[in-house]
Amino acid sequence: MTGNASQPRSLCIDPLNPCAPIGAMYAAFGVHGGLPLSHGASGCCRFQRMELAKHFQKTVHVPSTLLRDRAAMFGGELEVVEAVENVFRLYDPEVLVISTTCLSETIGDDMGGIADRLEVPKNKSVVWVSTPGYAGSQLAGYGATVAALIRQLGGSASSVAATSSAPAAASARRLCLLPGWLNPCDVDVAVGYAEAFFDEVTVLPDARGVFDCKTPDDPSCYAPGGTPRTEIERVSQCSCGLALGYEATAESACALREVAPATTVAELPLPLGITATDRMIAALVDLSGREAPSWIVRERKQVIDCLMQVADQLYGKRILVCCDADQAAAAASFAVDAGMVPSCIAVGDTTAGFEDRLRSEVALPKDCAVLTGVDRQTVEEHVASNPVDLVLGDTRNKRLAAREGVALVRIGFPVVDRPLSYTEPIAGYRGALALLRRIACALVDAGERGMAPEDLSISRYF
Repeated sequence: MTGNASQPRSLCIDPLNPCAPIGAMYAAFGVHGGLPLSHGASGCCRFQRMELAKHFQKTVHVPSTLLRDRAAMFGGELEVVEAVENVFRLYDPEVLVISTTCLSETIGDDMGGIADRLEVPKNKSVVWVSTPGYAGSQLAGYGATVAALIRQLGGSASSVAATSSAPAAASARRLCLLPGWLNPCDVDVAVGYAEAFFDEVTVLPDARGVFDCKTPDDPSCYAPGGTPRTEIERVSQCSCGLALGYEATAESACALREVAPATTVAELPLPLGITATDRMIAALVDLSGREAPSWIVRERKQVIDCLMQVADQLYGKRILVCCDADQAAAAASFAVDAGMVPSCIAVGDTTAGFEDRLRSEVALPKDCAVLTGVDRQTVEEHVASNPVDLVLGDTRNKRLAAREGVALVRIGFPVVDRPLSYTEPIAGYRGALALLRRIACALVDAGERGMAPEDLSISRYF
């Protein structure tokens, strides 16, 4: 079942995904010394950066071109020129990423032409990307931004190498990892696996050391993490590429193939759960020609052993998965691994073919509803007539879970009501173990809710 509302509505009630410019901001911050510039009204910029700030519980600085009514009539080029000049003068970023919003896209500014006419300081770079807030989710904005970084920085470098007398050869031991939309701790898991097989790994973008550390007090100082610009310029020298999460990396994987035609790029779902992590490890074995190290084998054995310990608690539990498309697909795979029954997969905006790809890769029950491009009202209507035991998804599902009297296990973006949630990995085998424990505990807590104190069991085992 692919859903819209059971009764068509002209009103969207709480969309299931944030807008594309938020994804552009997250990707831009994943560049070392990178700074996003929101080309639009100030309110848009404030809302978008606050979503990131609340999820990561830290200050996030994002400048804006501050479009007003004059620009809506005559275009926003003057505002872009002024903003770029001020940003380089005040904040001195290495790479400035200009992303559009609903207003600037509706005006129809020629961002390619404007970017070509900008005066950019020496040894600095400006990248622009089209991210209309009314078209696509945060994953689409994230993917478009990573693709723009590859094409506008990596592409220019490869062209120079191709015309030089001694072009740089691709390194047989270098991997370009496109991690998709993951928390920094999950990016770290994916990078750890990649580094077990490759001598050099370029991570683009790299949120580690940016969103998992304190924002510097001085706005002209930058966090230590992020992908260096020189690494982006060298992506054409990577012999292999690995893209995680179809929705967030399809366009950037395509861009990588464009700037490095000889590069072999494997596209996989996010490595959440045993099966999805198995696929990532198998791809790394195939790309590198190396065997999996013993520590990865031990991790896999441990999570399987632990799964067997709680299998009776999880088996047959019906779950609703309601988060972004990449996380939802991976979480559905995890649920099937654990013996649970996905009752409904609900996501916001997706690319074409999402349901077909999901059903071909995950053994979903035939009666599992796959709702795409819907709002939260539609999801609540569906769950009211198709009860579930557990909800997997972001914070905005908490009212739905409370109305149905079931537990909510928080994953995805945003999670804004539980401290330090962004620090606990759910990727890889160790992440699968952590998520397994959270789900099992949530079901136990739900079962004990409302019981008299004297009826509470002190120990479940023995």
